[in-house]
Amino acid sequence: MPDLLLELGLEELPASFVRSGLESLGTAAKELLAAHRLDCVSIETLGTPRRLTIVAHALPDAQPDREEVVAGPPWNVAFKDGAWTKAAEGFAKKNGVSMDALFERTNEDPKKPSTVAAKVFEQGRATAEVLAELLPELCRRASFPKSMRWGAGDFAFGRPVQWLVALLDDVVVPFEFAGIASGRTTRGHRFLAPASFEVPSAAAYEDALEGRHVIVRIERRRALMEQAISLAAGALGGTLVPDEFLLSECSMLVEKPFVVPGSFEPRFLELPEAVIVSVMRDHQRYFAVKGPDGKLLPRYLNVVGTANDPERIAKGNDRVLRARLADARFFVNEDRKQKLVDRRPKLDAVTFQHKLGSIGAKVERIERIARHLATVQQLDASLVGRAAQLAKCDLESLIVFEFPELQGQMGRFYAEKDGEDPAVCLAIEEHWRPAGASDAVPTQALGALLAVADRLDTLVGCFAIGQAPKGNADPFGLRRAALGVIRIALEGPIDVPIAEAVDTAIAALAHLDFDAAAVRREVLAFVSARLDAQFRGEYGADLVDAVLGAWNHGSLRDFRARLEALAGFRSAAEYEPLAVAFKRAFNIAAQATGDVDASLLEAGAEKDLADAFAKARADIDAHTAKGEYAAALARVATDLKAPIDRFFDDVFVMVDDERVRGNRLALLGQIAGTVSRIVHFHKLQPAEKS
Repeated sequence: MPDLLLELGLEELPASFVRSGLESLGTAAKELLAAHRLDCVSIETLGTPRRLTIVAHALPDAQPDREEVVAGPPWNVAFKDGAWTKAAEGFAKKNGVSMDALFERTNEDPKKPSTVAAKVFEQGRATAEVLAELLPELCRRASFPKSMRWGAGDFAFGRPVQWLVALLDDVVVPFEFAGIASGRTTRGHRFLAPASFEVPSAAAYEDALEGRHVIVRIERRRALMEQAISLAAGALGGTLVPDEFLLSECSMLVEKPFVVPGSFEPRFLELPEAVIVSVMRDHQRYFAVKGPDGKLLPRYLNVVGTANDPERIAKGNDRVLRARLADARFFVNEDRKQKLVDRRPKLDAVTFQHKLGSIGAKVERIERIARHLATVQQLDASLVGRAAQLAKCDLESLIVFEFPELQGQMGRFYAEKDGEDPAVCLAIEEHWRPAGASDAVPTQALGALLAVADRLDTLVGCFAIGQAPKGNADPFGLRRAALGVIRIALEGPIDVPIAEAVDTAIAALAHLDFDAAAVRREVLAFVSARLDAQFRGEYGADLVDAVLGAWNHGSLRDFRARLEALAGFRSAAEYEPLAVAFKRAFNIAAQATGDVDASLLEAGAEKDLADAFAKARADIDAHTAKGEYAAALARVATDLKAPIDRFFDDVFVMVDDERVRGNRLALLGQIAGTVSRIVHFHKLQPAEKS
């Protein structure tokens, strides 16, 4: 069974283009091969800045034959007055069958008419023949963040195509793409082995390139790079500053990794560490190195694609880095001429969103929300106010204007230099967290409080002005903001009473004209949807739905406590019978009203259920009120399972006597209402059998 090798040789691609190009090619290869009945064992994506490669392993020699029944026009259109119509003749011709092969096919839906049909046989074609037709389409499906045009044509691609290799084992698959004909000729490393050469076979591809200084397998190239920079850091007397972004980025920037160490003047170490690392990381893609004392060394490591003349490379890198660090030092020195708090008035002139006003106005709303929530957390109101007023001030600093990724970090640095309270300083930095899914949440309550207030103000404000996310479009990052609030509450130092917090954020926007009740519903539903997305993979959709139904948008930690209690209860023997019983009770008693009249209860199962419920109700309510949901569910299981099962076995609820029927419905309604304050059992599905 042959392997397919497809290599697109290109001018150098940015790292993000390599990732998106390979991802799209891999997806397209799976779809196109499956659509053409060419199933393979696996598909690999390999790549460097100069080549995007697909390897499909163990393809069949030919497509399997296929026979299928093809439906045509309605039977009464295809066959009239005992003869075939033009519609039937066209259908037969289109599918390459004779008129004698046509037959009537009854539709599975009796409301739909029968159709004319035919059995169509298609003989499988040779794999090489099929690939010659589909590979141009596969190449066209490569997608990139941006495309460019070159030459005289209208063709657009990530970068100009220079060569194409297409081999089915050792045989060339002929096709043309972007004006380039496929073959077996590829190119080695641009500087270390620039000559073109022929690839003998798909199996020999990786080794042939590695012999010419190209490591085409991304995982291997990254491993070699990590080993090289770790050794280089040790040679400098330090250790590498871990940086997943740089490791991923630099592995996509070279075809073979080489490490060139560089240095900068120790005087620049007076700058905040975050500034030095940001200059090296975000602008130059250099790795920072720390000494045994944990402080930065005046050294760095640069991953390059060639070992030629490393001294010259280092001198050029040093010169560029020196200039950037000098700029950063100038910005910091200029910023230090003014206290951080003195920048606060400037925020009133910076627009956050034209309907929501300035960043200064946003700061005032953040403070209002944070002060309200601080009463729950018993935090010093004066610290909350000070931290809120200073939190965004570094946006008006020169260094953050030049290095936006330093927002928060520089605010903390300047606040510390100004002698602000340490808790306020840390809160300025931490209120930006989490910046993404992999970022840590704030470690202390004050920063967490500001982070929640900031995100809720953005959420509520954008919903109030009609800027809720639509489809994949989320320009204000509202999904990320909601998930940030959830993560802070569940992983951080403070809980968040979400409905109360949303109400406070709405009140802070009282100057706007909007439907507050509608916005409240929409924002709370939006947060619930994020909770659903966050937990349904771990706990199952029905458990999350059952908890969301009972949860009143109070504490986010309360939501998790309910979910964990229900998940633990799901393994109990009583779980499934109770889910069935309470679903039935909920459905029957949906319209129940009034109280239970004890004089109307019949002796036996009905009276026993009422007595058991009366005995257990207070304890169930008490456990629920305290958030002791496991204990509440246990009490439901031990006290109510047997009585409610016997009730449904022995008692007919919907009797003719209106008073008795209403009384039984009221009893079921009270039981369902009490249990539904814990979780909505009627939304649960039977547990899967192992």
